[in-house]
Amino acid sequence: MRERDRGNEFPHAFEAAFARLQVVVEEAYVSQSAWPDQVAAAIRAAFEFAATDPGIADLLTNEALARGADGLIRYQRLVDFAAGLLRPGRERTPDGALLPKTLEHSLAGGITLLVAQRVDQDRADELPALASDAIQFALTPYLGPAEAHSVAQPHAR
Repeated sequence: MRERDRGNEFPHAFEAAFARLQVVVEEAYVSQSAWPDQVAAAIRAAFEFAATDPGIADLLTNEALARGADGLIRYQRLVDFAAGLLRPGRERTPDGALLPKTLEHSLAGGITLLVAQRVDQDRADELPALASDAIQFALTPYLGPAEAHSVAQPHAR
């Protein structure tokens, strides 16, 4: 297949992969009633998804980043999606309005890059074991370290 034809397949492949990830993450998210547990379930599901299908995770992260402007736009949609799941946390803290405006995108971007790194290094199988750390990282600005740690522990709630 010519390189140009493969380039034309990327948008379709990305959209299909992104749709699959969204379904997995949203189903996990809505399976819980409390927002912190929703975030924890979503991160665990996303990390399991990436570990189970590292090729798809690579397409959504590393390949998207390597595709120039079109890939970057698609990658940003992935980060935007994840950031949107974190945004309700601002309502949980009395100082939510004081949190940096870029907080959710920074957290989501950091977690997404962790996935990209592990996939790129052929270490995607480590992701489920790292989910608790990622959950604590995501929740600490909203809940504080002690509560975020508690939520992040498997089977703790």
